[in-house]
Amino acid sequence: GYEETSVNTIVEKLGVAKGTFYHYFKSKEEILEAVLESYLSSYVEGIKKALENEALNAYEKLMLVLRSILSNNQGPEHLTKHVEDNKNARLHQMMDEMFYEKFKPIIVEVLKQGIDEGIFKVDHPEEITEILLLGIRAFMHIHMPKFNDTQYFIRKMQALEELLNKVLGIDTKEYIIKLL
Repeated sequence: GYEETSVNTIVEKLGVAKGTFYHYFKSKEEILEAVLESYLSSYVEGIKKALENEALNAYEKLMLVLRSILSNNQGPEHLTKHVEDNKNARLHQMMDEMFYEKFKPIIVEVLKQGIDEGIFKVDHPEEITEILLLGIRAFMHIHMPKFNDTQYFIRKMQALEELLNKVLGIDTKEYIIKLL
């Protein structure tokens, strides 16, 4: 585990001098940050590639992004479990910042496309995206420990669906957001 692993253990496993470690990283937290950054960048690149499909309208693209965010939770369990632990406020904040930085431009672009297509009725796509991203991350962090309860999970996702439909001004049955 992260807490039990020391810098000494890391350098011994790698067979490098401690000075070499400190040449590249100031702390073991920086290693975790680099791993999370690498994973999140790879994950986001996969989503961006999927969004290049010109056959998808903005609604379909938004659903792809939202389902991916909600189902993946941005990392392998052994990494995100540590980051999402309430005792690791700095790492949690770091992940929130990375998540926000990487997903904001994607969702803003999708919302603007949806406005042009007449699917979304939003006057401030950048600000709406900011609120949604920060809210979804906090929402997931607070409720994730109870998501193994199916009814609990369904109720929370239904609330998120309702919020998204209202915020985005979706008023036709054709484009109602259904995350489940």
